[in-house]
Amino acid sequence: MLYTVTPEDMASISDAEMAFGTERLLPAWEDIPTKFQNGNLYTELAEAIFYGRDLPACQIEMKDGFNPQFLNRAVRAHLQSYGPKHQHKIAGVGLMIAQAAMLH
Repeated sequence: MLYTVTPEDMASISDAEMAFGTERLLPAWEDIPTKFQNGNLYTELAEAIFYGRDLPACQIEMKDGFNPQFLNRAVRAHLQSYGPKHQHKIAGVGLMIAQAAMLH
């Protein structure tokens, strides 16, 4: 199944999901393309945010309709979820970032 996340989906992250984490917008492992499962610039960004490391050297260009604040909330809420395995979480959040922004 093709994974898509809309600006409205990202805007729907609640304060409770920010506090306790969520998997609500995380794609199923089978729906994550191999290039995200194996790692790329988007997953490097997700992992840097997860571990509190320096962000990879890149420019972030938001796609039309997406809000950087809502993307940040969605990413952080999903990264702090305890449910999925780490690799699934990083790959899924990387794909989520790619839906909302282009990294150069």
